[in-house]
Amino acid sequence: MRLLSLLLALVLMWTGAAYASGRAACRVVYAPPLWGVCYAEQVVWAQDPLEVAVGVEARTWPEAQVAPYTLIGLYLEGWWATLEVARPLLGASPWRWAIGAGVRW
Repeated sequence: MRLLSLLLALVLMWTGAAYASGRAACRVVYAPPLWGVCYAEQVVWAQDPLEVAVGVEARTWPEAQVAPYTLIGLYLEGWWATLEVARPLLGASPWRWAIGAGVRW
């Protein structure tokens, strides 16, 4: 299941190049255990500095799952913040919320 999830995310990442306002990435982490996460997302609405995107994420840890999500992002000159809401398709995981923030240079 883990390999299938990562392959799905990679395919989405490679086909996402056709969309001008999309993003895709993969990350492999060795903590241990070795695990990976990939995502592909498409911006569906943008009004500087606010942006709304939809996407799909595949991860292998703590349990293998594929989750569609919605992301609301605020991207300012020196910093950014995001709110992500996801619902995994398989497994017992409930809705997932994630808050992100960072600096830009």
